[in-house]
Amino acid sequence: MNSARWVPFSLLLAGSPIVSAHANPAPLDEVRLAQCMLENTTSDEESVFKDVMVAALRDDNDALKVSLDQLSTVMMDLALTKCEVALSALATPQFQTAAGLYGQQVGEKLMKKAFEKLN
Repeated sequence: MNSARWVPFSLLLAGSPIVSAHANPAPLDEVRLAQCMLENTTSDEESVFKDVMVAALRDDNDALKVSLDQLSTVMMDLALTKCEVALSALATPQFQTAAGLYGQQVGEKLMKKAFEKLN
């Protein structure tokens, strides 16, 4: 999946004065951050992913927009509160990559659970 689709808030943060004040954030380890976010994902976060998936499958653009906004909030919250990422790092390409990896991994996990229910 395209990480830009999972992280629509990154463009909004790029022009933020808070982010601009920290022009040189420490580089992120994308794989490590994605793993940290995954390890801290609860059923509440998974529910947000499910909402995104259902809205996308139903071609419900309004619900998809709302769900993607909620998903962005979930990812930012996990990164900031559970994985010790600085606010300034949220606007970096490394965070976008990590968010894409995280989204892919959670999506695969949810699909695996869904298919297990079919057996």
